[in-house]
Amino acid sequence: MDRLQYLLSKLAEEASEVSQIALKSQQFGLDEVYPKVGISNKERIHEELNDLMAIVGMLNDEFYFSFTNNFGHHLDKEDKVNRYFEVSKNLWYKRMISDDT
Repeated sequence: MDRLQYLLSKLAEEASEVSQIALKSQQFGLDEVYPKVGISNKERIHEELNDLMAIVGMLNDEFYFSFTNNFGHHLDKEDKVNRYFEVSKNLWYKRMISDDT
């Protein structure tokens, strides 16, 4: 395994860790503190996002990955997420109504 392969695997690993703590936070809440860790889920998400961005920085530095935050894309993604949230809410509501009948 070369350095690029290694960093890409670390990128996937960190993304997976962000996913895991996001799902735990969905279930238990952002303020929940797991006693073995001693910090809130929100703080754990922040740590994992920082770890992820550290790997992105290493890819940028070592392999000209050239990642920069694209604010236009950010706004487009916000719109898309908000649109699908409305669709999801409406589907959930319809399912709840049909389950009651």
